[in-house]
Amino acid sequence: MEIGFIGFGLIGGSFAKGIKKVHPEYRLIAYSRTKSKLDAALADKCLDEVMTSVDEKLGGCDILIICTPVTCITEYLEKIKPFLSPNCIITDVGSTKGQIVEAIHELGLDAQFVGGHPMAGSEKTGYENADANILKGAYYVLTPTDETPVKSLEIMRNLVLELGSIPVVLDCKKHDKAVAGISHVPHLIACTLVNLVQDSPLEPTMKQLAAGGFKDITRIASSSPEVWEQICMTNREAITETLADYISSLQETLADIKNGDGEAINRLFERAGNYRNSIK
Repeated sequence: MEIGFIGFGLIGGSFAKGIKKVHPEYRLIAYSRTKSKLDAALADKCLDEVMTSVDEKLGGCDILIICTPVTCITEYLEKIKPFLSPNCIITDVGSTKGQIVEAIHELGLDAQFVGGHPMAGSEKTGYENADANILKGAYYVLTPTDETPVKSLEIMRNLVLELGSIPVVLDCKKHDKAVAGISHVPHLIACTLVNLVQDSPLEPTMKQLAAGGFKDITRIASSSPEVWEQICMTNREAITETLADYISSLQETLADIKNGDGEAINRLFERAGNYRNSIK
């Protein structure tokens, strides 16, 4: 099998390392704007060939994985279409799916597409931080279209399983709404909390006293600003709805504290604690 990559950072590199670990016989090729990443992967024997442009070399790919930033995926879909075999499965690792699926439909690639989103990663970026173990034990969402052949979905499901991930098949709209709640809005919360402390007159004291709780809840605020800007801009509808609900719940909590309603605050902690303890 030949697998191609467009973009080769943390997730693309981790994907490739995982594939080479279980299938050293697979041929892996890649294109990236940053050639140094590809040269490093060649030296690691993680790739078999690097590409200097998007061209006819993609014609031999059985699977093509687009690992670019979310806002670049639709751009590359247009570039790769002329070179792909009609039997090539197109997938991606984007954190949002709505705009990508729209582009897939406009390009008439519905029958070749199986969207992908590995629910894994790190605040670190780049191929230099790639590690096959990042994907192990992580949920990996697959978002086929209405025209995706069952065989193509099974090929991707099996590949995900071989990487040690747990495949979950979802409609793209359900995916975007779900990740808004458990990934995108939490990043916004972490960043706004960090900036709240940073802008406080007591910032030096707060920073000095910041311990495990603050560090745990704000770790993700160290993630790439460029990546998260793109994610937020490509999932605005779902994030807006979820963020509005969260703000409403905060206003209720604010009112309960102002009113000295200890029972309500106790219920808040108890209910949240019970549910959090159910998440493995």
